[in-house]
Amino acid sequence: MKKSVVFIGGILLAISGMLAYISPDKLSLAVVSIMGVIVMLGFVFGIIPLLQYIGAFKQGTENLEGLKKINSDNLWVPLARIEPFFGQKKIDDMFSEYIEKAAEQREQGVVISDIENVINDDSISVRSWRGVVLQIAGTLTALGLLGTFLGLATGISGVKYGSLEDTVAGVETMLRGITTAFYTSIAGVILSIIFNAVYRIVWNMTLRQLQLFIERFHIIVHPEANEFIKAKQYLNSEQMVGYLSRMHDMGAKLLNMTNGTESQEQRIMLEVLTSVRKNEFTFSLEPVCRLSDRSIIEAAVNLRWEHDQLGVISPERYMAVVEMNGYIVKLACTMWEQACEAQKSWYEKGLNPVPLIFKISKTEILSMDIASHMAQLIEKHGLAPRDLELAVDALAYLVCSDEAKELEGQLIQKGFKVSIYGFNGDFLGFPESRADEVRLDLNALESDENIPDVFDHAASRRINLTACEIDSAKQLALVRKAGCEYGQGKHLYEELTLSAYEKLMKYS
Repeated sequence: MKKSVVFIGGILLAISGMLAYISPDKLSLAVVSIMGVIVMLGFVFGIIPLLQYIGAFKQGTENLEGLKKINSDNLWVPLARIEPFFGQKKIDDMFSEYIEKAAEQREQGVVISDIENVINDDSISVRSWRGVVLQIAGTLTALGLLGTFLGLATGISGVKYGSLEDTVAGVETMLRGITTAFYTSIAGVILSIIFNAVYRIVWNMTLRQLQLFIERFHIIVHPEANEFIKAKQYLNSEQMVGYLSRMHDMGAKLLNMTNGTESQEQRIMLEVLTSVRKNEFTFSLEPVCRLSDRSIIEAAVNLRWEHDQLGVISPERYMAVVEMNGYIVKLACTMWEQACEAQKSWYEKGLNPVPLIFKISKTEILSMDIASHMAQLIEKHGLAPRDLELAVDALAYLVCSDEAKELEGQLIQKGFKVSIYGFNGDFLGFPESRADEVRLDLNALESDENIPDVFDHAASRRINLTACEIDSAKQLALVRKAGCEYGQGKHLYEELTLSAYEKLMKYS
């Protein structure tokens, strides 16, 4: 790294010095000298830190390779003991912050954040003055133009009309001014091109080394959060299929009475009813947070089935069945009741809870008076409308448009915040709505590359978008760069049990 600093610094200093040395006059010398000072300041505060970061990420990658020799399934402890890990103070400070955060998340039982949330191109940009350094090339060109105008002004001011000698002297002064003008412009362009090229090469090398480190970190220490989640969902699904295939005698009788598809639905519904009697249905909370600092601003209430033998069962395995026969309404009402009781208890404990989001599907809209039911709930538990947010399914605006819009108006009139969830990014089919917020389902987009366009279109229509289902660091980076302030997803927080959520509130 020291050799690179000396080599690059020597080149920039030599070129700046040479241009100053061959300056045709004092004015051009002064302008070129200022350019040289700016170039060297850019080198000291912009390029040298990047060269240090390149060396730091190389050292970090080497330390990760050393961890592979340790025969352990948990490398977090030996990882934290390597000091300094990068050998560069600013990066080591960020890494220490990440290690402490990861330790807290392991204790709380939530998904451990990816390292990109702390060490990324944005954090490097801030610490290497990238925003300022990127202006240097333009500043050098501008100084060249300034020297041009100064040279022309000096030359023209020296022109005199009178005797032949005065005219000749004036022409000589003007030519010297023109020489100054052209020289400063040429020097500014040369320094601008060279500095810009060197900086961009070093910046891209830094990003490359950062990405290599992150890839090795995911492979050796901590696979991405969505890999854990997918594996867990797959195992959960396989367990339930195996369990349902070995159901009790009632399930076997139903199997003989009906065809295969009907029997599977009957078996699932039978098990749901049994679990309801056992009070196995409760709710989980999925935090919605401010993307800049991950502070929780809301929490979505989701149905949770904690089976006595299988543990938590994914909604994908039973939701279609309970929605088809309308039983989802009873489950939803039970879940809302429990959530309001919890909200009230949090206030009593002095925890200052954030608003809870209740999702309203088309089945519930067509089956009950949602607005009256919500008003009764908050009155019963001593809550205010601001303590709840009602998120209406985007599909309801297509299937039962009049009923959905009527419900929206009733809820707004009663003081509730209303949002739309499940939006797929299709603005052609976007409903006319007075909702305060729209929740964009990133999984419904054809590609993550469409994220910037969706947010740009939303901004042009003054639609407040919240990014949902953020499952990877790439998606998080894209929505943040698109200007999104709030988000929700397993990459940020996994769904939390009641006790885990209370614990998280105490830490917040």
